[in-house]
Amino acid sequence: MKAINNIFLLLLLFLPIFFSCQKQNEVQAIKVPRVIQRSEEYYKNLRAYKASDHQIFFGWFGDTGRAGTPGVSSVYDQIPDSVDIVSLWGGYPPEGSHNANLLQRIRREKGTKFVWVLFGSGVDDMMDRHFPTVKERSVFEAIDSVAKAISDTITRYGLDGFDLDYEPGEQGERDRVFGRNDGLGSDAGGSLSVQRLFQALSNYLGPRSNSGKLLIIDGYNERGIEPYIDYYVQQAYYSSSPIILQIRYDAFGFNGVLPPHKFIPAEDFEQGWRAGGVIFLDPSLGRIPSLLGFANWNPTQGQKGGIGAYHAEYEYGSNPDYNYIRQAIQLMNPAGKSQ
Repeated sequence: MKAINNIFLLLLLFLPIFFSCQKQNEVQAIKVPRVIQRSEEYYKNLRAYKASDHQIFFGWFGDTGRAGTPGVSSVYDQIPDSVDIVSLWGGYPPEGSHNANLLQRIRREKGTKFVWVLFGSGVDDMMDRHFPTVKERSVFEAIDSVAKAISDTITRYGLDGFDLDYEPGEQGERDRVFGRNDGLGSDAGGSLSVQRLFQALSNYLGPRSNSGKLLIIDGYNERGIEPYIDYYVQQAYYSSSPIILQIRYDAFGFNGVLPPHKFIPAEDFEQGWRAGGVIFLDPSLGRIPSLLGFANWNPTQGQKGGIGAYHAEYEYGSNPDYNYIRQAIQLMNPAGKSQ
């Protein structure tokens, strides 16, 4: 999950710092009233905000696979209302369980979207488990079949889309159909197997399907899939300046092929939740936590799609809870308060 392109890391290590360190402004925490009971008008306005054109917050949330019990707070109870997309890093709760019902209530009331996430190797395992003979005959046919199976699973569990964690060459992913840089062969340096997967998925998910279901890729990007995806979430962990984020967008967005509104840089909150990431040198705000730097930054080509965090649920332990995530959402969308 923490794959970082080593070539670009080496490049970034030698980047000069162009911004003065003299300005020490810190973004002040936004005090948000903790409302226990919400009115229907509140939820109506919240759903309208989620449906509006705005910079989103995407989070990988762990501990999502538990059944849960009434009266005991779970990760679902703790997700801020203004979070747009939850990638179920801890899995889907058992069917019919308290948390499964709570997830669906959050979808209906708050307009929060929940997406199923798998590594490329997880998709490969699905093919081996469900379509072994088809895979022996034709890998492309098996990819088409597993794409339909992913869509059917999303429909069955009432989810809002699919997030492929694509980390070719990383430990546990290499030598798999969706884990090799060249896959079944290359097309302009890309993986034909991954391109085929997203073409097949686009029949059911993503902007070309007209289904309203999301299609997301995270980690590394892949050539040829831009028309089929809603967002590319870049694991921009520990990025410390706008220059670094711009280089990541240019590199992983293939120099403008990916529109900026589909680009979401994400920070690592498994390690950095206490401080909101690492120190980020922002030209207008000075030295600030990197999640806030991500929020304040946009590519030179236009407005980004939003920001994200890995293991976003860790920040529930801060005081106030989700302190930096709420501030970051407010920075991106200052017209409304981050609940």
